[in-house]
Amino acid sequence: MALLPPDPVFTIRNVDNSPVYSLAFSFLPGGLERLLAGSKNGYVYAYNLQTNRVQQKIKVGQAPILHLIHTDNQLITQEKGGKFKIFNLTNSGYKEEQIIDIDYPGFCRFVANTELETLYVPDGDARIQIYNFSGEKLGILKPDDNSPKLGETMCMKLIEFPNDKPCLLVGYEAGWLLLWDLNTSQCIGKMQTKECPMSVDFHIEQQRGIIGNASDVIQIFSISKKDFSLTHKMDVGIKNPGINKVSTRSDGRVFASGGWDGHIRIFSWFSLRQLVVLTEHRQAVQEVVYSDQKVSYWNANIMAAGGLDGAITLWDLYNTKK
Repeated sequence: MALLPPDPVFTIRNVDNSPVYSLAFSFLPGGLERLLAGSKNGYVYAYNLQTNRVQQKIKVGQAPILHLIHTDNQLITQEKGGKFKIFNLTNSGYKEEQIIDIDYPGFCRFVANTELETLYVPDGDARIQIYNFSGEKLGILKPDDNSPKLGETMCMKLIEFPNDKPCLLVGYEAGWLLLWDLNTSQCIGKMQTKECPMSVDFHIEQQRGIIGNASDVIQIFSISKKDFSLTHKMDVGIKNPGINKVSTRSDGRVFASGGWDGHIRIFSWFSLRQLVVLTEHRQAVQEVVYSDQKVSYWNANIMAAGGLDGAITLWDLYNTKK
């Protein structure tokens, strides 16, 4: 008899059942542990992970919050339509400091280097704008005349290679995956994928990456340490097509996919075998994130997932050390 999938350690119903597009864990000084939920109604809801109840409601705008991050003292959000807002955390709450308005209609999420306080923001015509956390423009990544036809930017992943070589992995609408050297703003590797990539992740210790797309396979690829060339390695099949998000846990033991069918699939990074299918969500899963610290209530690193059903599920899966 097949084993039943485990239950979540907790399920949060988002305020007003608003669909959840983005999630971010926040561990603030003083022991405050929260999960921030970017919602369709333009709010970010901050849930206290001791009580699992909403502690703060942050009005960002009118459009869905496609992505967000939280540093020790700043909240950065991305609204559908291309508004990127930077809030400073004060004693009285969040104060909006900067707006970066790109007029970008797509769904690609920004990425950030929090140590260098740098944002990489998607723009039209396959361009990526570079800003600092103060909203000042620093540069741009754009394909040259010799590049293949790329289409719009679809997904990005920041990678820190050894020897101080920061790179940005970018997936494009036409099915291309490009690796940009951020020191030189030059493309140093590329690979043609089978489908338009919807989400990409890469684990530096594993030296392997994963691509989620509209098909019924997750693509596995590698990046050469010598010349930074990208190579397709294999495909991992799934039952139902369509993946919105792929996410690797920081220890490199497992990765997850969030599907159009509402299922969260957990895979072993070592065997690439599917370990379990989580069926708690009733509509498409938009976001899957892992905490980079232990959540004290469960004494574990927690996985959180959010979807169009307005549910946020919290999971403690395959954690070997507590």
